Amino acid sequence: MLNIGDFAGITGLSVKALRHYDEKGLLVPDSVDERSGYRRYGEGQVRAGATVRALRAAGLSLPEIAEAAAQDSAVSAVRAHRDRVLVEREREDRAFAAAEQELRALRVPVSIELRHAPEQHFVGRPLHAPSEDPDALTDDDANAAFAELYGQLVGAGIPLSGEFWTALRSGERGDLELVGCWAVPGPFDSEWAHPGDHVGILPARTELVAQWRPEHGEELPDGATHPAIIALFDALDERGIELRLNRMEVRQTVLGQDPDDFTVEVSVRIHERTAG
Repeated sequence: MLNIGDFAGITGLSVKALRHYDEKGLLVPDSVDERSGYRRYGEGQVRAGATVRALRAAGLSLPEIAEAAAQDSAVSAVRAHRDRVLVEREREDRAFAAAEQELRALRVPVSIELRHAPEQHFVGRPLHAPSEDPDALTDDDANAAFAELYGQLVGAGIPLSGEFWTALRSGERGDLELVGCWAVPGPFDSEWAHPGDHVGILPARTELVAQWRPEHGEELPDGATHPAIIALFDALDERGIELRLNRMEVRQTVLGQDPDDFTVEVSVRIHERTAG
């Protein structure tokens, strides 16, 4: 028989760990002295102790170790745990890389200016994501909606008069709606438009505008808030400008078609009395 100190020295498990494993029923001593409470381990338990230590060192949880011991499957348990760890490590590596991308993009200077814009006719198409997964709406989805709307405008003989943009606006029920828009000239026949399309006019307005241009090929990971949007809201805060509840609309436009030379412009309409 081995006392707990000797058993700990042979197996590499600490005395504290052995007491814990006894309480959890994972590695129960062969006997316990009724008067002193001293734990005694049998010589045949050394293998089990060494196995538990190896599995714990590999990062397996106590329930996983107990299951492996019950099924005599320590090696396969380690391999299965290793596969899970590698999958999680790959996910973490992607998350670290995305965080670095986003933080580098946030360091790029953003220019802020007030701009007075004229009235602009437009056609917009709402882009919807499943309510249970709002991040399911991707840039590819938005580009496909833009292309479809462009094709319908061309097919209807309606020329374009400016850049396209996306508008993030407050919905009627306090939710957010993303709309892809094309600028078009004057009033026109909108019978060709899909149900739910927005055919309207941006009124003459004063906008606070943020412009972000990557300096060294900075890219944003999926799901990141664009640095121009963050800078725009910083500027609103610095100027003491509060947006009207349930009437917010943030417009985003990409200026330039060269993937290595473009500018992202984000704007929000403000009221003249707060523009200064």
